[in-house]
Amino acid sequence: MRAVLCDINFILDIFLKREPFYYSAAKLFKKIEDKELKGYLCALSFPTLFYLLSKELNRGKAIKTLEKIRIVFSVASVDEKVIDLSLTADFKDFEDAVQYYSAVQVKADCLITRNKDDYVDDKIPILTPEEFLASFEM
Repeated sequence: MRAVLCDINFILDIFLKREPFYYSAAKLFKKIEDKELKGYLCALSFPTLFYLLSKELNRGKAIKTLEKIRIVFSVASVDEKVIDLSLTADFKDFEDAVQYYSAVQVKADCLITRNKDDYVDDKIPILTPEEFLASFEM
């Protein structure tokens, strides 16, 4: 089974119904939910998502949303190796480096994001939801 690690923006597109990104993100989420794919979120994503969702929704709805997300996604850990690799990586954003090396650690086939330019793809491909869906349906 193919495994993907999804960036925070992917989750926000779904649960905040952000257009024009919602449709492809929801379609990919459904494939993960239906166990056609193994979906991961970086452990670091959960507190960040809580913070962002609670600003748009409220605390209770943010927690309920994270509970739903956790049912569907496995958690890619952030350990010493991930942090050490991230600290020495050539990423503009430290959080993106942590997500990337978490994806590498769980042997994800790719990382799904809308912000491809924020990532270096020397170990695993970086794809948008649309690009992944196009390759998945081939």
